[in-house]
Amino acid sequence: MKALVPLLLTCGAFASAQARAHIDEPDIDADCHKVASYAELGKSAYQRGDYPRAADVFRDQAAWSEFCGLDSQATATAYNNVALALMHAGELLKARAYLELAPQDSKSQHNLKLLQQRLAKQPPSNRPGGVYWQYAGRGVWSEVAVKPQGGLWLIEYSGYYMPQMGLYYGPNMGEFAEVLPIEQGKALYRQREPEDAITCDVAIQFTADALQMHTKGDCGFGFNVRAEGRFVRVE
Repeated sequence: MKALVPLLLTCGAFASAQARAHIDEPDIDADCHKVASYAELGKSAYQRGDYPRAADVFRDQAAWSEFCGLDSQATATAYNNVALALMHAGELLKARAYLELAPQDSKSQHNLKLLQQRLAKQPPSNRPGGVYWQYAGRGVWSEVAVKPQGGLWLIEYSGYYMPQMGLYYGPNMGEFAEVLPIEQGKALYRQREPEDAITCDVAIQFTADALQMHTKGDCGFGFNVRAEGRFVRVE
């Protein structure tokens, strides 16, 4: 599965050891001064109707707003910018995921109300198949993709954790993929690798708009990556 990461990362900021050594405070200050330019670039793409591009650039605005410690209102504005671009692109469930990142913000509440009116016109999903997101921070989402495979389901988990300098060096990662039964809305992934002392169980509970994961044991993922908590349906 392909991670949703800010444009900086997709353009090669998974830095080498040499590049890492050169990231210092002046570099960070310079990058933080670019937040306003992301907003302008996103606005330009939005106004010309290039909504996928606008969503990508606004996602960078949100990621750097978080990293650079902008106030909650500025960060919520960036989330709403992403959401509005996604709404115009027809990605309503992804837009909802962004609006729910700042549920106390008045703009989020207003846009979520409008979005819910559109979502109410769509038929509800009564099958577990789809894509689910959980926010890892700095514009990155952990993802679970569920696809039918015969009478079973292929469940693919791509988990991420964004460390403090993750926008420069990339996220910590962990993943699994397994064909499993889903019975009464539940699935169980089991991993056993005695030679590596890896033993874990991941319980998955599906609802109409989300899934819940709970892990027992150590799955051997990257530092602080854990299949845990609520993932919202985005497809």
